[in-house]
Amino acid sequence: MKKHLLFLFATLLPLLGSAQDFKFDGIYYNITSEADKTAEVTSSGGTKYSGSITIPATVTYGDVTYSVTSIGYSAFYNCSSLTAITLPEGVTSIGSCAFSACSSLTAITIPESVTSIGGSAFWNCSSLTAITIPEGVTSIGDSAFRDCSSLTAITLPKSVTSIGDYAFRNCRSLIAISLPEGITSIGNGVFKDCRSLIAITLPEEVTSIGERAFESCISLTGITIPEGVTSLGGNALSACTSLTYIACLAGTPPEINYNAFDLVDTSIPLYVPAGSVEAYKKSTYWNMFNNTIGIEAGIENPECATQNSAIIYDLTGRRVENPTKGGIYIIGGKKVIIK
Repeated sequence: MKKHLLFLFATLLPLLGSAQDFKFDGIYYNITSEADKTAEVTSSGGTKYSGSITIPATVTYGDVTYSVTSIGYSAFYNCSSLTAITLPEGVTSIGSCAFSACSSLTAITIPESVTSIGGSAFWNCSSLTAITIPEGVTSIGDSAFRDCSSLTAITLPKSVTSIGDYAFRNCRSLIAISLPEGITSIGNGVFKDCRSLIAITLPEEVTSIGERAFESCISLTGITIPEGVTSLGGNALSACTSLTYIACLAGTPPEINYNAFDLVDTSIPLYVPAGSVEAYKKSTYWNMFNNTIGIEAGIENPECATQNSAIIYDLTGRRVENPTKGGIYIIGGKKVIIK
């Protein structure tokens, strides 16, 4: 419940008042430090920004020039006619709910200086189709891109080490995403209801996958769970009805609190380390699968390929004309899983 508070609170923002220290070229600002001469963009207090906006690197109030270093809490909340915005170098943080419900926003330029993106920062930016997170960003808050229903692509830099719960929930146009190596956990509901998500690459450093992390990713065709994962949250893969295989590389079956595979076809191949087949067959919830297959140590992280690949061989070196979906084969000298 606590994880939803910020998201729910965003719906109350129109009822709240706001305070500004000054206005510059039609944009409202708060002074954050007189000593450092810094300011942040703040809520307009009812005035809705529209069109394309460029935030300047510096603003002047009286005889003093301030550097703009942050986009404040709910600064552009519900500016439904805002179409594009450019942030200046020097901005280090995008606050919680900063662009929530900017339903016409199609483009935003985030500078390299930004290190954090707050909770619900881009919640319900339903026209945003793509976004590049710059190097330097280390954290993405809870529900940061939730309900960005037109988002088809997002680039995450290696610097990101933390992604909040439900960060990409219901990004129903998102097709594929690769998570950076610094990520060690997949939070609750991060990709829940991403109905177009076909493929995702989890970094080897991941040790836990949260509850409902991939629930209702109905287009997801396969997933490889890294060797270091020790726990899998309840409903983590529930309603992933297009899965053709699951590969879990952990030698010890990850602990599951309650059913993580509701509505998943349990006849699909479950690939596990060769020496762990019996352990998975005896482990609660993992033992639901009736096609558990041991894979040799050489298949450390199976890649995916389609049946349209040129020449396909089985693991004994014999050429295969009609490979089975979810099966492991050799293509171009690499062991792959056919999807």
